[in-house]
This record gives sequence, structure tokens and C-alpha cells, in this order.
Amino acid sequence: MESYYPPIAVTDCFHIYSNGKKVNLLFSSREEKIFMMNLLAITSYSCSVKLLVHQILDTHFHLIVAGKVSSCARFRNALLIKMIKFIQQKGSRAYSNGDFEVSMSPINEATELKNKFMYVYRNAIVADFKLMPWEYEWGPGNIYFVDHSALSNIGRPLVDFTYNAQMKMFHSKVKLPADWRVNEEGMILPHSYIDWRRVEDMFGRSRVFLAFLHQGKDKIVSMNPYDAFKAKEADLRKEAEELCMNIFNCKLKGASLEQRIAIAKKEWGDRRTFSLPLLSRIILIDETVLRNILEP
Repeated sequence: MESYYPPIAVTDCFHIYSNGKKVNLLFSSREEKIFMMNLLAITSYSCSVKLLVHQILDTHFHLIVAGKVSSCARFRNALLIKMIKFIQQKGSRAYSNGDFEVSMSPINEATELKNKFMYVYRNAIVADFKLMPWEYEWGPGNIYFVDHSALSNIGRPLVDFTYNAQMKMFHSKVKLPADWRVNEEGMILPHSYIDWRRVEDMFGRSRVFLAFLHQGKDKIVSMNPYDAFKAKEADLRKEAEELCMNIFNCKLKGASLEQRIAIAKKEWGDRRTFSLPLLSRIILIDETVLRNILEP
């Protein structure tokens, strides 16, 4: 008899990401990427959330964060405000405040958390980075399942810098932990603020971590927030129609608002798509209304 183990629920983790398809170039220099690395570290600390993994690319960023729902939402909102200010200061015509978005999606169970962790960790490879993910400079680097005593001695501790020096270095008044460390460029080292302990506990063993790291391309695609499962709109529409007929015995166009919301929640909960605009077109509910329902 086939055994069945129910999924392990996760209630405090979220995938936060910006939409890279709406900007031409978000981070155009090394200095801007260092600024963003520090911004993530400082903002997560001030909002009492923990980063599990992050990747900063030229046009967008991906994060997995852990914490209370209210704290993670506050972090997401603070990040959006700071990024809009950053874009305004750049003054480039390539940007529009209305176009820049930072989304936050809940992660509901343990396997999904591992898969999404690896999606973020490997995102630079998907974007054509030629080396291993731990060699990518604008992410956590090689900090999981390693000699942490050695890593904890790299760079200079913040206790070496006065508060005024830190404010000048990070453009922030937040008082950071004295044991956090920075490199010679003034970038806070990820080992200081990434919750690598939880990541190691989550995977348990290095061989499990490597197994998820080397999973197939189809699993990576399934984590893409803009195009999950490469599902065609027609296929997803057919699936929604069948769900509506099976559950409510009516066509989707004739379904009530409550019935269409139920179908939307089912499709979203099953991770059939991560695209709200696509789901909006299929379920026939305004995207803004749908976002308030699915991403409160």
C-alpha cells in the first residue's frame, strides 16, 4: 500500500520579488548593487524579519523572507517605498513609479519552501550567470553548510566603526548589530544577516541541499512568478471551466462572484499560476480586487 505523508505546513515564509519585465535596467553599476545588498540587510533588520536567501539581478530581485505576516508586509512596503525613491534619484526615463512593483506571495508548506528557496538561489543561473550559484556576488554566496567559524571572521565588525561613520557608509540611521561585518567596499556580508541556521535546519543535511540544488529544469520553471508551469492561457482557462462545472455545475461566465472567487483561490492555492493578470482574465475578476483577496 502506498504510504502518504501530509505536507508540513509553513506559516511564516514569503517570496518577495520585483517585476523585472517592467524596467529596462534597475541596478546599472557595482555601487548600486552594493547599495541594494545593504538596503536589504538594514530594512529586514529594522522590520524584524529574516532573509533566508536573496538574489539581485540587473532588472529585478528575489527574496525569501521569514517572520510574522505583519512584519513581512511592513518589510515589503518599506522596500517598495525605498526602491521608488532610489528610482526617482536615478532620474532615468527607463523608469516609471507606476510600473515598479514589489510582490509578496505566501509559502504554505515545507517542500514548496525548499523549491522556492532553490529557485531564488539559482536565479542568476537562469539569467545566464556562467558559474555556480554560490559564486554569484549579489546573493548569499557560499554560506550554507560551510565552516561558519571561518566565515564569521571575514571582513571588519561594525564595532570598529563609529555610529556616524556607519550612517555615512549605509545612508541609514538604523543602529545595526555590532557583530555584523563589512568588506572593504562597505558591503554588509550576507553571513551576518542571512538566517543560514534556519536554512540548514530546513534541509537537514548537505546532501539534501545538493539534491534540491540539482533538481530538474521543470521544477525551476514551476517557481517562476511570471510564468509558472509555462501554462498557456487557453489551458488554464479550460481547467478553470472544468473546475467550475465540477464544483458548481455551471459555466464560469455564469458563475456568481463568490463562485469565481472560490475557483481563483483554488487555482492560486494549487500554484497553477503566479500571474495575477492572467488569473484575472480567466476568472473575470478585476486584478486589483483579486490581489486584495489573494495577497492581503
